Amino acid sequence: MFFRVGDTVVEIAEHKADADRGDRLWGLSWRVADADAERARLTQAELDVSEVRLGMKPGTRVFTVRDGTCGVPTLMIEAGSGRD
Repeated sequence: MFFRVGDTVVEIAEHKADADRGDRLWGLSWRVADADAERARLTQAELDVSEVRLGMKPGTRVFTVRDGTCGVPTLMIEAGSGRD
């Protein structure tokens, strides 16, 4: 299920194999225009972030934010960069 507000999209998904474990938050992802610039900004703010890497979806580049997320797994996604 997708909820859209302006340019923001929230996706709610259920993994059938986990249905017996109850509801839980798997994580958040944020779309960024430039993964390298956003990673540099967060590193400057002294957050622990991974290196930028190719995403699972073709044409995406991603990095993980490891702290400052209140324990919620957080992924930053750059789409359509054309840099592979």
